Amino acid sequence: MKGLNSMPEMLFCHCCRVHHPRDEMDRHLTRHGYRWRCRRSIEAAQGSIADRDAFGRQQSQINRDLARQKAKRQFLSMQDRRLLP
Repeated sequence: MKGLNSMPEMLFCHCCRVHHPRDEMDRHLTRHGYRWRCRRSIEAAQGSIADRDAFGRQQSQINRDLARQKAKRQFLSMQDRRLLP
């Protein structure tokens, strides 16, 4: 049986606003102190303007999809509560 320590620790990326496993993250110094960023966002920031724009559009779509999924789960949960006697 696997223990709780077998799950990777997840950290929040302040660039793409998503949780990632710790081994995909690096700390970067900002004017507000150190923040965690995923390597994917760091690599995208080092690319051309077109590459950065494409990364931003892709990440925006991912964030919209996650928000829709969360709203749908929340709505369905509320519907279940209304159906209870």
